[in-house]
Amino acid sequence: MVRSVPQSGTAHTLREWYKEILVNRSILFGAAVLLSSVAWAGAFPDHAALEKSSWKVTLLPGQPGFVFTMYGCPGDLDKLKQMVGVMQEKVLGNGFDPGPTANAASKPLFEYLASIRWPMICYPGFGDFQIKDGNARLSDADEAAMQVLDQAGDFSAIQLGEWGYYFHNLSCAESWWHDVYGPDFDKMKQFMKPKGLAGYDTRPRDKRECYDIVKDYFTTRQRAMRGRNMSVTGHSHYEAYAGEWGARVVGLEVCENIAFTQSKIAFARGAARQWNLPWSLQASPWFSGACTTNGPLRIEGKDARGLDAGHSLSLYRRIWLHGWFAGAAMVTPENSSAIFFEDAANPDKLTTHGEAAAAFFAFTRAHERGIPYTPVAVVLDHYAGYNGYMGHPWGILENTPGDTEINDLFVWQLYPGSDHIHQRPNPDNPEDSYLRATPYGELADVLLSTATAETLRAYPMLLLAGDISFDAPFVDALCGALKQGSRVLLHPRHRDALGGDMKRLQAAGTVEVLDVWTNPATQRPAAVSNGRLARLAAECLPFDVEGDAVQYQINRTRDGWVVELINNAGVAKKPKEPAVVDPKAWATVKLVPRMPVTKAREWCTGQEFTADAVLTVVVPPGETRFVEVSVAGSPAG
Repeated sequence: MVRSVPQSGTAHTLREWYKEILVNRSILFGAAVLLSSVAWAGAFPDHAALEKSSWKVTLLPGQPGFVFTMYGCPGDLDKLKQMVGVMQEKVLGNGFDPGPTANAASKPLFEYLASIRWPMICYPGFGDFQIKDGNARLSDADEAAMQVLDQAGDFSAIQLGEWGYYFHNLSCAESWWHDVYGPDFDKMKQFMKPKGLAGYDTRPRDKRECYDIVKDYFTTRQRAMRGRNMSVTGHSHYEAYAGEWGARVVGLEVCENIAFTQSKIAFARGAARQWNLPWSLQASPWFSGACTTNGPLRIEGKDARGLDAGHSLSLYRRIWLHGWFAGAAMVTPENSSAIFFEDAANPDKLTTHGEAAAAFFAFTRAHERGIPYTPVAVVLDHYAGYNGYMGHPWGILENTPGDTEINDLFVWQLYPGSDHIHQRPNPDNPEDSYLRATPYGELADVLLSTATAETLRAYPMLLLAGDISFDAPFVDALCGALKQGSRVLLHPRHRDALGGDMKRLQAAGTVEVLDVWTNPATQRPAAVSNGRLARLAAECLPFDVEGDAVQYQINRTRDGWVVELINNAGVAKKPKEPAVVDPKAWATVKLVPRMPVTKAREWCTGQEFTADAVLTVVVPPGETRFVEVSVAGSPAG
């Protein structure tokens, strides 16, 4: 039986644990291949079918493809045109985040950007845009200026950034309010929330009450900005709710000091698919008192600045590439206008980071990323309010055993080692937790129980997790998915909660009641066993990934598949020191396809493979490789 990650979380024990998972998982994969290799040859959906489903990659409205933005937009029209010219010449991107301020004075800038159809994410002209009853709200004149973009068919939105963190942490932080309002603090302090209540006025009684209060906050800010808000969450997992409550884009902030990168992507992509929205990723350069900028590494007060401050270039590149490959409509490298150029005032010469950004954007234009193939939907209750950072549902409620199972599923099983908030970071490499090797691959999205049958049936496996209320619409949706061939995996607790509806589900299709399993690493009951997760990967993924520990994701293309292999090992980075590369930390990976392969090629090196049963790929430390595979019956095959 595969064991979970050890509770100690040290680098050594994590490596030993991961090796054991790989050995045991390969046995399970081998058995599955021997038993069903012929049956699986035509079992995977083709690209055209996925394009017609909720899985299709949703781009920013009006945009023909992926968007890579510059962070920082000149407020002068001539300088803006100069910046656009530099970006076009050096292949540095095709949009701005942030773009011009969302006010009437920006109309000439809007008119120019609309003429070239570059999308933009605007910031409000007020520093209190997160405060529910703050001054940040669009006037009639501001709205008229924004409509210039609408009329041209050019996408725009206004960022509501880190609103989950604001709600729970900043809404009661007096020092933050002084910084925002200065001499007007006494006039506005009435809107502060009481300490000790995580942003609520009084202690909520249950999850439904929390949901209603947080929804009221978010939708109030939506009305203030006339429905133009783009959600950006960092220290929370509220992406599904942002999609439900009307955000134009489901956005993520990652890097910074933010944990749970991969589970946040699973939440964002699931929300995008559930609500037919684009999702985006913003990589922050802040890292424990250090921030990446141009120039040499230097200490300014207590903080560090320079190209070697903050996160490593390796992590930025892996994050950009993975965000793109995972289906993001837009990737934003935060602070890029102060990082990519040797002299921001005269953007003629690129830094090493700028050159890497140009290479990344050119790479995305040269390759079809396909559609992320995530055959497992982790389905949570509509009111679950999972919040990994706060460690409590909706930031305040006590965890039930079901809530703990959800957290353990993400933190200890699917993305082990990704929590540096409640677990001790690796002192030798505090960047180690930002992207993690995945023992079962990036095989899951997260949905809420409000998902329709059409959304659910796109997933071969529906894994119910946590405490769930089986209302009639959800049971109907599950039945609809079961009738279309999806399989439902549930806990005995769910079977009992279903009552008479259990027989209805069983009559509609295959329902599997999971064995109760206690994770030896946590000594707690789990939502699903590690062994069943390994079998899910063996049953559902078109490749077995063997060898050294890597993070991997598989996408469906028109001609076959592309496998992303990320070697997150070998680059150690502390906030105020240069990155240290271990030249020996190469990862050797074997891809075992579960269908006939006609040809295969690695995108970064151009390496071509013969149509053997096993494809061996070597990934340098801190780098990513993509193996494109054509299969029999495809146009290229």
